[in-house]
Amino acid sequence: MKYVLVISSFLFTILVSSQTINTKVNNKIVFGDLAGNRDISFGVKNILDELVQDQGYDLYEDSESVLVVDLLYFDVIRKSTTVGFATKTNNQVEIIAEASFNGKKKKVSATADNIITSTIVLNNGGTFNQQSVSVALKKVCEQIIKKLKL
Repeated sequence: MKYVLVISSFLFTILVSSQTINTKVNNKIVFGDLAGNRDISFGVKNILDELVQDQGYDLYEDSESVLVVDLLYFDVIRKSTTVGFATKTNNQVEIIAEASFNGKKKKVSATADNIITSTIVLNNGGTFNQQSVSVALKKVCEQIIKKLKL
């Protein structure tokens, strides 16, 4: 009876082990302010790690399963409408990334809008808004998880 208990507990520990994964984010943006910026890839990695753990994976650096994300494009698309003294500006943050996991490769994109209305015309040159950037980064990471079916 003791042998059966020892063997069954050993098999149970082998079967219950969780899946491990490693994530890598590469900044392959060529043009713009964020070309080669390590901070953006570090931020995407943090968001991606959190979402991967929510899917039930454990993060392990030496894991055989590696989720690789290449950031390809990150920019603000600015659209402005002016009527008299009233101005409506739509700053749209757009991110394009390519992800690969276990032989699957998918390209995803995400956008986040920031609409500004004012009565005096001010030109900020389409700068990044922190909230729009965070929303766009989270959207692109969620789409990576969804499309690769993690």
